Amino acid sequence: MQPLTKLSTYEFNIRSFHPEKDFGWSGLMFEGDKRGFSLNPSGTELVTSRIWQKFKLNTETGEIKYPETKSDRSKAPWSKDYREYLGRLAPKGVIQHIRPIRTQQNICSIQIEGHYGGENHAMPASPELKESIGVTYVPTLDVRYKLAVDVDRTNNHIDIVLYVTGDGFPNCEAFVVDKLGKAVFLGVHVRKGAAPVSLALNLDYPMIACAIRLPLDSQGNFVGTVGDELLRRRNNSDKLVYENITKWNHRFLVSNPNRNHCMGLEDYKKITECFSK
Repeated sequence: MQPLTKLSTYEFNIRSFHPEKDFGWSGLMFEGDKRGFSLNPSGTELVTSRIWQKFKLNTETGEIKYPETKSDRSKAPWSKDYREYLGRLAPKGVIQHIRPIRTQQNICSIQIEGHYGGENHAMPASPELKESIGVTYVPTLDVRYKLAVDVDRTNNHIDIVLYVTGDGFPNCEAFVVDKLGKAVFLGVHVRKGAAPVSLALNLDYPMIACAIRLPLDSQGNFVGTVGDELLRRRNNSDKLVYENITKWNHRFLVSNPNRNHCMGLEDYKKITECFSK
């Protein structure tokens, strides 16, 4: 009889970033992150994000470990100094169980919901207001998500379902990492609208929907392939088709972070392009 797959720990990452060097005229030229979609770890010099959240999930105990919600530094176009988002200026994050860990017939199921939100305190008087009275006139960047994880120890795979909603601005990306450091994209989102309007409306816009299956080795690490359950359903197929993780990730890594976005909302020279499509 084949031994059961070991219940392991996985790191989940959800983060918001602006791919251009700045937010453009509608965003008052505030500094962006100047990057495309990425699997590089947050909290390092490899990438920056307006807000990033990550945590580790122990599938054996259901414990949520080492949760972090942070903003990388930024500066206003009229300032030479960077603003660090610490203390009361730091973004707020929540990660909690919707349903406690359940184990039935060697299938471990965990459901989690999370949220992060933060403001651009490089705006004039915003940090003083936030630190003194706890509020600011700057609209909050909000992201919410629901995550379901099922580990089938008999059939050696993990099913991950993720649904992310929020303001729709700026871009968003999510990925999971096993204990050996192998990262797999869970989805990406290209921003909608412009910063002042999108953030203020707080429409809870659908941004990422993912349902994938990852085969596991005996230690609970990713074997190297991924199956897209949503694609299977769209194709009305009875069989889940697997592809190489490297190929899967590559599609996200090379995808246009401005795809279908009206760049005239950020670059006045491109306003006519929005109406000519």
